[in-house]
Amino acid sequence: MSKNDIIQMFYTTSSSFTAERIFLVLCLALAVSMVIFLTYRFTYRGVSYSSSFNVSNVLILLTAVVIMIMISSNIVISLGMVGALSIVRFRTAIKDPRDTAFIFWSIIEGLSIGSQNFRLALVSTIFIAIVAFLFSGHVTLYKRYLIILRGEGLQLKDVEALFAGRRYQVRTVTTAGDSTEMIIQLAGAKTIDPALLEALNQLPGIQNVNWLLETGEALG
Repeated sequence: MSKNDIIQMFYTTSSSFTAERIFLVLCLALAVSMVIFLTYRFTYRGVSYSSSFNVSNVLILLTAVVIMIMISSNIVISLGMVGALSIVRFRTAIKDPRDTAFIFWSIIEGLSIGSQNFRLALVSTIFIAIVAFLFSGHVTLYKRYLIILRGEGLQLKDVEALFAGRRYQVRTVTTAGDSTEMIIQLAGAKTIDPALLEALNQLPGIQNVNWLLETGEALG
């Protein structure tokens, strides 16, 4: 191979990516991105679902596909893309670590489709989606609640008597003069117990009762 052949190899653009093939690749990428979109939507268990973030997963995947098509079509372009992308800095704060996983999922599937590893992209998308659905179910099968009691002259023994036979834990008891605040963690209840809620509201000196679902990231 001569010097001119090597130089020509760097500046040759691959002709395998016709307009029709690029369109088909992007359509497949869109189908895969919709699987990620729906998986995030139906497995989200937080209190503030962000549709804009979910849409961004679709756009990230499509963008990654375009980048891979550019990189695989020409060596010079690939070197330029590495330099260009290396100066990009993302400053957006990710509130939920799970969101980061979906961003990486979108990027990886986009790279797979862009490099024309279609079988890898389809199998991995289906497998990861199934795993995401399976692990999202533990939130609905096992719930924990925080019950916050505020009042004057509340007695811990009276409160604990109402939780007899239940899986509970007294998290904190705060007193300031006659005012008392208690936080009770109740586990295993699938829904709010109306009978227990009514009994708590009948406690001597009770002022208010807050019954909150504990998700691990936020209360709601």
